[in-house]
Amino acid sequence: MKKLFLAVALLFTIGLVAQEQPSGISVNGEGTITVVPDEVLIQVYIQEEASSAQKVKENTDKVIDEVLKYLKSEKIPQKNIQTEYVRLGKNVQNSKYGNVPNAVNFYANQSISILLTDVSKYDEITRGLLELGINGINSVQFKSSEIEKYEAQARLKAIADAKSKANEYAKALEVKVGTPTLISESSNSYSNPQVFRTMEMKQSSVSSSNTQTLAVGEMEIKSQIHVVFSIIN
Repeated sequence: MKKLFLAVALLFTIGLVAQEQPSGISVNGEGTITVVPDEVLIQVYIQEEASSAQKVKENTDKVIDEVLKYLKSEKIPQKNIQTEYVRLGKNVQNSKYGNVPNAVNFYANQSISILLTDVSKYDEITRGLLELGINGINSVQFKSSEIEKYEAQARLKAIADAKSKANEYAKALEVKVGTPTLISESSNSYSNPQVFRTMEMKQSSVSSSNTQTLAVGEMEIKSQIHVVFSIIN
């Protein structure tokens, strides 16, 4: 009786799996669109140290205030400027001598991201920020202001690629491709042409105002889909 029950359960499970798996020609399609970025996202950081919490805060606030005023003078919209993180703390250095107080040093780290909708202003803006006292650049990310449009184009190319593959299989099997019974998007992503990470800013690295230090390149927007087509005999 127990074996009969297990056999019935197994047949029922197989039936459910068969129902869940659509029959037909199952293919994956990929579409890629290559575009030139028209935006650049810069993340800069300010790092200050002082002997008191009040002093380190004052020093940090001064630099941040000058940075924000400078960006406003360069007509960077407020919505394109965002604080990423603020870190405050202290380091205690133990004294070797019992009668000497421990040395305490306070520090502050703050990061701001700036979205430039004009990539050609990158060099000018980073030079200006350096002169105001930022310590470095955490990252530089290229973006497109029309990313949704390009993602849609990549999806259409992925669907065309999937249909082309299905037709190849159908021709080899001497059948015809029917209507799609299942469509799912596996992934939708884009790759940046380059990313700078943790670049220390030094006065000697800034030469003339005509020097170009950013190679924009191209970015790829990819879409991957999975499609199951019915078969017409």
